[in-house]
Amino acid sequence: MKNTQKALVLAFFGALCAVLLIASCATGGGNPKSMEGLGTGTLAVGEWRAYNDLNDKGDSTSVLTSAEEVIDGQTVMVHTIKGNVTTKFQYGYSGWAIDPDEATLELIKTAKALSFTILGDGKRYSIKFKTSDVKDFAYHEYLFNTEPGEWVTFEVPIGFFIQPSWTGTPVRLKPENVIGVEWQTHESWRPGSFEVKIRDFKVF
Repeated sequence: MKNTQKALVLAFFGALCAVLLIASCATGGGNPKSMEGLGTGTLAVGEWRAYNDLNDKGDSTSVLTSAEEVIDGQTVMVHTIKGNVTTKFQYGYSGWAIDPDEATLELIKTAKALSFTILGDGKRYSIKFKTSDVKDFAYHEYLFNTEPGEWVTFEVPIGFFIQPSWTGTPVRLKPENVIGVEWQTHESWRPGSFEVKIRDFKVF
């Protein structure tokens, strides 16, 4: 059985931090009302790919493969991502992304929330809105922790995406400028290897 984890945002004056807390976290909790009334969502369609820091003269790696798997009696498309994050580039990273088709992109631009299901490795990742108006790569993101060896569904309202604190040019999230969605390794555990699976990326 998959676990559905609801999102929780902690707000502080002067700085904001969005953190997904899964059942094993000490603070626990969630926001069970955040996704009410949004229906079952629409499965995203597009081109899935891996990316890494090679263009920044790093040597981190990331490889994505896709195949159908039977899960809970249903045949679903599963994307497996394996990689290794190094610090040859100071801010080493790897990740994966979907370049949505035209119909999915239009849905994302007016979305109320996103959801996705991950078989994790116990490490932290982020999901990001890649937008054309952000020029310093400080894309609006949502951080989440994964459970090792367990499928977990993350449901994230659009309002929970914020820019990282290091950006020098903060801007308001403008969904109409979205050109793609990315997931990325988190600096809290680099360097190191990773392996996750993702399925059922939906737009609400």
